[in-house]
Amino acid sequence: MAKNIILLCGGYHPNFSATGNCMRQIAKKFVANGANVYVICKSNNGLESTDDYEGQRLFRVTDNRVRDFVAVRETDKSTVVGKSKVFMIKAFWAIRILLSKSGMDEALVDSYEKKLEELSHLGIDAVLPCCMPVEAVKAGYRFCKKFGVKLFPILYDRYSQNADYFRFSWIHKLKQNYANKLEEQIFDFSDMNYYVDNWAEYFKSHRHPNSLRVEHPLVVKRENNPLPLNNPTKINAIYQGEINHQMRPPKAMLDAFEIIGRDDSEVTLHVFASGNGVADVMQASRRNPERIRFYGKVDKELADRYYDAADIQIILANRDKDIVSSKIFESVASGYPIVYFFFSEDEKSYKLLRKYPLVYFVCQDQIDKEECFRIRDWMYNNKGKRIDFNFVQNVYGDATPDLIVNSILKIIGQ
Repeated sequence: MAKNIILLCGGYHPNFSATGNCMRQIAKKFVANGANVYVICKSNNGLESTDDYEGQRLFRVTDNRVRDFVAVRETDKSTVVGKSKVFMIKAFWAIRILLSKSGMDEALVDSYEKKLEELSHLGIDAVLPCCMPVEAVKAGYRFCKKFGVKLFPILYDRYSQNADYFRFSWIHKLKQNYANKLEEQIFDFSDMNYYVDNWAEYFKSHRHPNSLRVEHPLVVKRENNPLPLNNPTKINAIYQGEINHQMRPPKAMLDAFEIIGRDDSEVTLHVFASGNGVADVMQASRRNPERIRFYGKVDKELADRYYDAADIQIILANRDKDIVSSKIFESVASGYPIVYFFFSEDEKSYKLLRKYPLVYFVCQDQIDKEECFRIRDWMYNNKGKRIDFNFVQNVYGDATPDLIVNSILKIIGQ
């Protein structure tokens, strides 16, 4: 009999978050193994909806906080009254979250749990919540404990140690004791905890036997389906993902391609991105519209097709050296040449990419004209080269969805 598997995550089809993209690969692997897969994800428009996607049944949930923001019409947000409404909504929900023991959006926890209970008649074999959002993990834990269902958290970001999640360090200190206890309860209850490297010290010291270190499950072989770029040049480098000044600034990348572009009109940087750093990209694009092209944010399937048309893939390091970008695993799985802009050699991402034979490392603090020309020459010398997927799969075996899915199927008895 087919197993009934439920995944809980944040942004999913068609607006994938980084962790949502990871959950997509796990879901696809379960479908390939004959399971019935249901995904409960966050709505981005304040409306609950259902959908079918890649053999999965999707349920988009929301809560009153999101509905309040959506209720303010876009045309009103530029007016004094509209700005006042947005400010009051932010203040109201910030106070609600501040007064909660957890510091979470408890309304979202309730929405996830309510949808799980609505699906309980299916006879659920396993629930896989993804962190972030931590609200999904808490909801999955409460549901599984209540109904006796097996729980398998997929852990990327650390809730208890994530000061940015709590907005202010003093709030973090107030909530941390609760967060630590909740994590312990969840991990003790779970049938297996799957965690990435930034959790390694925690699981080493707490010694949960029901835990398995994995990586972002994005090393998968997919069909190449390029979407031609407008006015391609001899070298087309692509960056796709989040850009922000605090964690993933674009300055070094933009400086390098501006310098290269002044000397070589056949090298172009294409940027598909969102975040508070895109203003820098837009300014650079206005200065050099042919050499640096900004497309904004596009949906995941479209971005993948543009990636397939590229000659070079760009990865920007995170300022937090313990955070590994999921984009690394997609890029190495593609086999393409990679230019990686890093901050320090002790980054976890740097060490991961050292295992990949087709990458050029650029220190973000050492961008000068000579280095830019070395980047350019490397791109010309390596465009068209590809690394065989079997090699990548062997090197990054802990970054395949098979590792997680096969482990869970074994536990639940298939």
